Amino acid sequence: MTKAKNFIFFLSLLVLVFGEFLLTYTRYVNQNLPLEDFGLMKTGNIISTAILLVCVVFFVLNMFSKSVYRKGTLYLFLVFTAAQPGVLFFANTLQNKDYKIFAYIFFLLLKLFVMISVILLYFSSSKKIHVLNSLGYVLVISVLFAAFSFYKVYYYTDDSPKYVSGKIKADAGVILGAAVWGGNRPSPVLRERINKGYEIYEKKYVDKLILTGGGSPNELTEAEVSKNELIKYGVDPRKLIIESKSSSTNEQILFLRDKYYKRFGYKRVILVSDNFHLFRSSEMCSFNSVNADTFSSDTPLSPESNLNFCVKETFAVILFWFFGLG
Repeated sequence: MTKAKNFIFFLSLLVLVFGEFLLTYTRYVNQNLPLEDFGLMKTGNIISTAILLVCVVFFVLNMFSKSVYRKGTLYLFLVFTAAQPGVLFFANTLQNKDYKIFAYIFFLLLKLFVMISVILLYFSSSKKIHVLNSLGYVLVISVLFAAFSFYKVYYYTDDSPKYVSGKIKADAGVILGAAVWGGNRPSPVLRERINKGYEIYEKKYVDKLILTGGGSPNELTEAEVSKNELIKYGVDPRKLIIESKSSSTNEQILFLRDKYYKRFGYKRVILVSDNFHLFRSSEMCSFNSVNADTFSSDTPLSPESNLNFCVKETFAVILFWFFGLG
């Protein structure tokens, strides 16, 4: 029985490591980055690696434990572990983004379930998986982690104070796109981002502005609307760079990374967006080795709207950390 137990735990461990490799691969593919660019000191990599190390430690402890384990428990554990890469592989084949997100969330919960189960299994006197107990701990950890992420989003403070002295400048300001209203008018959210972008340009924190955001057919794109407004403010058109094909923050950051930051050797950029949006945007830049400071727009939001946006951003940043999904 000892040999069978060790074999199953060892096999489960191999599958777990393979699943972690697949998760890292997913994260980097979704960011159009090669695995050679892997950096441990990036939030998503830190969290994922920490979970893996905890699992490895308790897998090994269970292998060397002299306690008697039930066969059914061992096989069930192997099934739960093997399901992880299977679910992730299936998620990566999905084209529908909503279905993909649900599959990613299921994978994440399964990953936590296996981690909790292998810990509880080691300390359990019965040496069996107590599914309800494990699910309870998964729920508690999920809530605590979501609360931590929400705190980071809700209480995020931008980098504007460090520019007050006028001693620091950036290579470019980046106005992240937002909705355009009928008649090719900027929505209030986009208007405030444009105003903040103009402010950092006027104060000479940057000498050029990169305007991002696509749009609907037969309408001006978010970037083009931003450009027209800034020209009305008196900004030199030659100082405005537009990206008018993106439909997500992730695509805008990747455009910045590939077309300007790396290509022209930028050292620092300033991201302009709403405060609730800046934490995730800065995390995306950090993951892509883009040195970005942030300036929050002055969009007035009711407490209810701000809370709603922050909740959405909380889940969005978690999906980015683990899967590189933008």
